[in-house]
Amino acid sequence: MPDDGQQPVETYVQMYRQWEKGNKLVVPYRMSRNDGIIKDMFSKTYYKLMNAFSVVNYPPGGCDVFLADRELIDILVERIHPINTSSTVEVLRLGFDPVFIPFHRPKVKTKSRWTFRKKLKQATDSFFTSSNFPIKLISYLGGITSLFSGLLIILTIIFKLLELDSFAGISIPGWTTTVILISMFSGLILLSLGIIAEYIWRIYEEVKDRPGYIIKKKK
Repeated sequence: MPDDGQQPVETYVQMYRQWEKGNKLVVPYRMSRNDGIIKDMFSKTYYKLMNAFSVVNYPPGGCDVFLADRELIDILVERIHPINTSSTVEVLRLGFDPVFIPFHRPKVKTKSRWTFRKKLKQATDSFFTSSNFPIKLISYLGGITSLFSGLLIILTIIFKLLELDSFAGISIPGWTTTVILISMFSGLILLSLGIIAEYIWRIYEEVKDRPGYIIKKKK
């Protein structure tokens, strides 16, 4: 819960009332914000990337406050124990149906200690913790590069057979072999890195020792 005054007090009352109704997770989200053009652009970009490439589904405008039932808190502390990520990301990953409450965020004339460097660190930590998109990207690039390399090798051989591998009538010895080797190994290296990264991601998920299933308790 932030203490900068940008969270309306009425929002906390609404969150508590939703919890009294039996909702285990209540998340207020910002319908509007006035933090400046750069900060607003950074925040919007971050939440769009998270929604597009991670397992977390943020509400529009993003959120950094939530009210969670004791059951969820115990799961976070005892079974999830989040490190190098945010508690908001982890609680949204648990699978409980959240209740979203919209609010307008006012501008407060105070200097925040939550610097851009700290925000950037949390953003990158949260993204890489909850998304395997960068690893998938390496695999895709490796596959595309390998395919392109194969086509380039075929074209290079054809040009060699048709004696079209000269420049301005000057034949360069070893040019065909050099192109074939560079293209082939570039594709193989990227593809191999993608395969290794896929294994590392799965090992990373296993060593976190998080529960595969969470069963909701009945009152």
